[in-house]
Amino acid sequence: MTARGALLTLMALIGIGIGVYNNRETLAWLSLTVLVWVFVEWLAFYWRVWIELPRLRIQRTVAGRTDGGTLFAGRKVSVDVVVTIDGVGTGPLLSLRDCLPENFAIESGSNEYELLTRTNQIKFSYEARVRGAGEAMLSGFRLTLKDQQGFFVTQRFVPAEHRFRVLPSYANVNESQPITKRINSLPQHGIHRLQRSGMGSELLELREYATGDPPKSIAWKVSARRDMLMTRQYESEVPVRVVLFLDGCISTRIGGFGQRLLDQSLYVAGSVARAAISVGDPVGAVLFDERGSKRLAPSGGERGFYRLLDGLAEFAVNPPAPQQRLSEPLMTATMRLCGERYPELLEPRVNLVPFTFLPILPWNRSRLFQRTKIASVLAEVYSLQPIQVLELVHDDNMMATYAQRFLAEAGVSWMDPLIKTRSRGFHDAMATTQMLSKAISESVSMSRDNEVYVIMANLLECATNISYLMPALKLALARHHRVVVVCPTPTFRRPQSTPLYLHEKPTAEMLLAVAEDLRTKELASRLQRSLRRIGASMTLSGEEQAIRMILSETQLARSGRVSTARAR
Repeated sequence: MTARGALLTLMALIGIGIGVYNNRETLAWLSLTVLVWVFVEWLAFYWRVWIELPRLRIQRTVAGRTDGGTLFAGRKVSVDVVVTIDGVGTGPLLSLRDCLPENFAIESGSNEYELLTRTNQIKFSYEARVRGAGEAMLSGFRLTLKDQQGFFVTQRFVPAEHRFRVLPSYANVNESQPITKRINSLPQHGIHRLQRSGMGSELLELREYATGDPPKSIAWKVSARRDMLMTRQYESEVPVRVVLFLDGCISTRIGGFGQRLLDQSLYVAGSVARAAISVGDPVGAVLFDERGSKRLAPSGGERGFYRLLDGLAEFAVNPPAPQQRLSEPLMTATMRLCGERYPELLEPRVNLVPFTFLPILPWNRSRLFQRTKIASVLAEVYSLQPIQVLELVHDDNMMATYAQRFLAEAGVSWMDPLIKTRSRGFHDAMATTQMLSKAISESVSMSRDNEVYVIMANLLECATNISYLMPALKLALARHHRVVVVCPTPTFRRPQSTPLYLHEKPTAEMLLAVAEDLRTKELASRLQRSLRRIGASMTLSGEEQAIRMILSETQLARSGRVSTARAR
């Protein structure tokens, strides 16, 4: 019952009491009529709640599919919702909202629909954009049912779970072709062109004619001089393996979906894989984070490309968040999500908090009331025992663990209050360099010579500690591997050099942006100088130039020549 209905009922009861006490029959009968009217409205409302609502049939279609599937990050998907009811149809004042995860952003239309007339079928649609790679789950629909007078209102959640694997986006191959010119220089000592016999355009060798050789490959002039048939053998370039090293540490996962450093690296990785596989080069990956490293074997073709994207999407799913302290924002976010997903579990007739005199202070009583409500909902969701419910109410660490798990399973990104933003300082940089060094050393021990190593890691913060990574990079270069380091930038772009004097009145946001650009530019210059001394290339991933540089290094590895980055 709403406040309006409760106020009208109270006034009717008071009118009946005054009419009976003062022998005013008109007032008593009028008040009784109002009370009966409210009672009839209550019966009609609960008829709709307990009889009509269970007959609702909701069908959601996402990109033409009624079940889960695969989506691509950064692309729009159309969502169609059809609601049908068996019988005479649902009454007016029914609000329906599709609960979208944080990884979905509405582009056009609306995910809410309000029904004002009685009907048997509801149809509405909208377009949404998937923000980042990983996983997305559409949990269900939030229903709000009211009567025409606004005396009663109830909320229900209808589960309609659709899970999708979100693959990372990638650039078109034709838009990111290599632009490095082949220089006329001999290969370095110890490096040979990767070539084999085939039907290329350049001559590899001459040999004696063998049975089965095509007649068009016979060198007639040479055969006439030697008085024997000779066959031209043309060279065919050997595919160059590309190995992607992807950093998935905590510092790369913090932020909203589509705005993480990991999303930026995934875009570059998908674009490089698309370009390399389109010319026949196999692509593999080494994925590393605090949980360890995982190696994806190099493969080619369309099947290998989508297998690689599927592995990257699985890696993009956030693991269980690090343990955090219980805080008021965390409890508020958990309570808000409980009210959205499980409104029926928060009703007093289901989730009744027992009365107690302690604590005495009102704000402490309100906090205890909220924790008890949340503990009851989590107990129902995770099937906890009564003793565990009491522990949730009084144990801060246990409540923080279950609250983080509850928010993470709902698709909340790694931001406040789920996880506090950590400063990417010395200890995080040391951990990243150690894990990357171990991954590179293991990959070198299992790989062949003349491969292209594309390292996509948050090394800008490691510029002062890059010496711990140098032994592994030198080992890879000693095995004649091409090494390209791609660093994601917090601003998703190359640092700009816009002078402040061009703006008449610079704002505080502008000053912060310029300071961040200067800091990123200084770290990038320091890291680039250190890597160029050993012959490795380095670029920033906030632009198409990173993809072009990687493709250029692949072409140089195929030709056996030396790039300008390797020359001192």
